[in-house]
Amino acid sequence: MNASGSVILRCTVLSLLLAAISTLSAQNTLIRREPLEARRTLTVIGDGEATGLPDQAVVRLGTMIQADEAAAAQLRVNEVMQKATDQIEKTGVPRRSIRTSGLTLTPVYSSQQPGRSVDPRVTGYRAGNVVEVTVDDIKLVGKVIDAGLGAGANRVEGVVFGLKDDLAQRQAALREAIDKARKKAQSMAEALDVPLGNVREVVEGGVQLFPQERMGMSRALMATDAMQTPVEPGEIRVRASVTIHYDLGGGK
Repeated sequence: MNASGSVILRCTVLSLLLAAISTLSAQNTLIRREPLEARRTLTVIGDGEATGLPDQAVVRLGTMIQADEAAAAQLRVNEVMQKATDQIEKTGVPRRSIRTSGLTLTPVYSSQQPGRSVDPRVTGYRAGNVVEVTVDDIKLVGKVIDAGLGAGANRVEGVVFGLKDDLAQRQAALREAIDKARKKAQSMAEALDVPLGNVREVVEGGVQLFPQERMGMSRALMATDAMQTPVEPGEIRVRASVTIHYDLGGGK
């Protein structure tokens, strides 16, 4: 055998040895993982809830006006909402807490006459403007609504109450969820007559905030000089869920 053939032979043998070592290594890795995968586990889910009194609200109100011409309808809406914004600011809400959330301008068509195939024609235009007012003092919510309605606004689309900082409620809901999951696991392990082992994994299922919402109110709710629009905030609910995986010991 010449030198070239000897080199090729040695390379072939070396490749076979490396392949064999790689195969054995993979087999050993699988063998080491088997006891871990074979562990018996118990998986439970726990839910928790906490409540809090709202300390912030978002009021949505606006106006809608119809006129023969688009420019006239839009001009009138702008005038009303400018006045409404000025009056709302006088209640103690800063201008930066008032923002426009919707502007609309749509044509109004004549109604279709029965038995006639004439296409409907434009008879006017309807303009609308809605603002969102963030109120950091719950006691001002009724005053904000009254100020807007008194300035000419004719739509109150709703009030959403919330929390400026819901960390305490989130933590309380998670603690309750974990406590319920642990008690559930203990009860199940006792029923199975096996010891409950250590926690293998905890997965948070999410925390949800459920703000209180008061939907649209009638123009008739506008307060008189002696009465303010009544608005009850209620409570804010925060819900959390967790999934916990426990090891299980041997049965008796």
